[in-house]
Amino acid sequence: MRKTKTHRSSHSLPGLLFAALVLASPLTQADCSDPPAPNVNWKDCDKAGIDLSGMDLRGAVLDGVNFEGADLSNTNLRNSYLGRARLQRANLSRSKLLDAYLVAADLSQANLENVLAKGATFDRANLSQANLNGAYLEDAKLYDANLSGATLIKANLKGATMSQAQLTAADLSQSNLQKAVLSRANLEDTVLHRADLEKAKLDQAFLVNTDLSESNLSSATLAQAEMINVDISGAQLSYTTWNDRSRCRSGSVGECR
Repeated sequence: MRKTKTHRSSHSLPGLLFAALVLASPLTQADCSDPPAPNVNWKDCDKAGIDLSGMDLRGAVLDGVNFEGADLSNTNLRNSYLGRARLQRANLSRSKLLDAYLVAADLSQANLENVLAKGATFDRANLSQANLNGAYLEDAKLYDANLSGATLIKANLKGATMSQAQLTAADLSQSNLQKAVLSRANLEDTVLHRADLEKAKLDQAFLVNTDLSESNLSSATLAQAEMINVDISGAQLSYTTWNDRSRCRSGSVGECR
């Protein structure tokens, strides 16, 4: 019995695949009139003063959005993209910003009290005079961020990267900064009273009129840090590497011995 060969166009399969991909692909163009929802694309939209409290915006594309004065309290913004977003004076208290991307965002005077932002990226963001009291920022990235005048009382910054951050006159009293990286950070007039800085890296940091009273600096590194009029009264300094690279003895308190 003679078998017949079936001939297929070499272009049909790729063509069908391409068509399927086009049909399956979501529209990527921003539509500012779209309702709030996970993965919504509001890129560069003007949402100033909007009330989005309690909304679910997981994975949303919000870069460049104007959220000035907006209410985003208790909003789920996990994995959302907020690069260059304008969030001046916005209310983000108790919001979820886990693994969110906020590079170069303007959060000046924003309320981020008790925000959940583990693993979030705030590199080069403006957080000056922001309220971050009780914020959960473990493993967050704050490279070159501006936190001047911000309050971070009892904030959790364990393992956070804050190299070259501006923390002038910021209040980090009782904050958790274990293993945080503060290399070359500006800590002039910064309050770190009773802060936990165990194993933190403050190499080449600028500490002028800095309050480190009753803080825990055990096993922390202050190599080549600029230290002028620093209050270390009652501070735990066991095995701390001092700015002259000497190592404090075990049990040192208030003085590196």
